[in-house]
Amino acid sequence: MPARAGHRGREEARNEIRGTHGKPSVVLSVLLVAAAILAPACAGGGRTIRLADGQRASAHGEADVAGVSTTVIEMDEFFFRPTVLHGTPGQRLTVTLSNQGNSLHDFRIAAEHIDANVEAGTPVTVTVTFPEKGALTFECRYHLLQNMRGELVTGGG
Repeated sequence: MPARAGHRGREEARNEIRGTHGKPSVVLSVLLVAAAILAPACAGGGRTIRLADGQRASAHGEADVAGVSTTVIEMDEFFFRPTVLHGTPGQRLTVTLSNQGNSLHDFRIAAEHIDANVEAGTPVTVTVTFPEKGALTFECRYHLLQNMRGELVTGGG
């Protein structure tokens, strides 16, 4: 009895995926392995850390900026470098944001009403204030799913 038209296409597709012996094809297996390897790299890549607020961040270094008035934070696909800055309670710090990637990034600290778009190759300067105690998270609102966050940390907490 001939296969109905609606089922014929599905059966052919199933046979293409299964290969000649009813087992998944080598090509499909290679594609699945490649996807498993590449998926973390597309999500910011590398190791992540847990910030004080419980969120995850792509880990790209720490810097002690206590006693300095200016620093640079590099932004790339999809992380801040350094990710964690250590300062003193109430310290004001002028930060030059340098987008080294190709994507538009953002630097946002909601508690300080800072929200700056940073285009590739066009540095932007903001002034942040370290919290009196604990930590304060900064983030790229465009790449939260890729864990593009960091924090300002003081020893006062």
